[in-house]
Amino acid sequence: MSNNKKKKPSILHDALSLTIITIVCSFALAFVFEITKDPIKAQEEAKKNAGYQVVFTDAVELTTDEEMIELAVEMDLSTLNADYSGVTIDDVIQALDGNGNLLGYIVKSNVRGYASTISIAIGYSLDGVVQGIELLAINDTPGFGMELANPEFKDRFKGVETEQFTLTKNSASNDNEIDVYSGSTVTTTAVVKAVNAGIGFLVENAEGLGGAANE
Repeated sequence: MSNNKKKKPSILHDALSLTIITIVCSFALAFVFEITKDPIKAQEEAKKNAGYQVVFTDAVELTTDEEMIELAVEMDLSTLNADYSGVTIDDVIQALDGNGNLLGYIVKSNVRGYASTISIAIGYSLDGVVQGIELLAINDTPGFGMELANPEFKDRFKGVETEQFTLTKNSASNDNEIDVYSGSTVTTTAVVKAVNAGIGFLVENAEGLGGAANE
């Protein structure tokens, strides 16, 4: 009987201790999150803006196109092309010269890769030429999918006049054909899909574009 009386206070004490620890840890995590969220956001913005400069080096000024962003966020891209299913666009930028003239656009598209969501910036000029692409976020398999962040792969898109890229397997003969990167079929497919969706959206909706390339 005396043992039971001793056990009950001990169990209550342990439960209360665990509750207090849980509450303290929750407050600590919330505090750390509040402290770090702004620096993390600023770091992400800086990386994104640096990527935008890379994909449209001729641009002197970059201006957010709010109307195009709103359209992109609301649009189901698969209505433009079934191949765009699963791709989202959350940023559209006007690339301007020193006099404020429109040179083209930068679009940020997102798609699921092999092991993570991939975010890609695509620079596209009014004459239908891809100015470059940059992988803003990718966390796929090191040595495989992550290799697509290398210039060797990204430069395949740069300077190509096209409205769509085609995925091939070691047989690319045209500028708009992209060979599957060795050991990274899923990730390569995802990247090409996201690039095509970004370009397709611009060609369909952006001022100054529409059927200019590959005519």
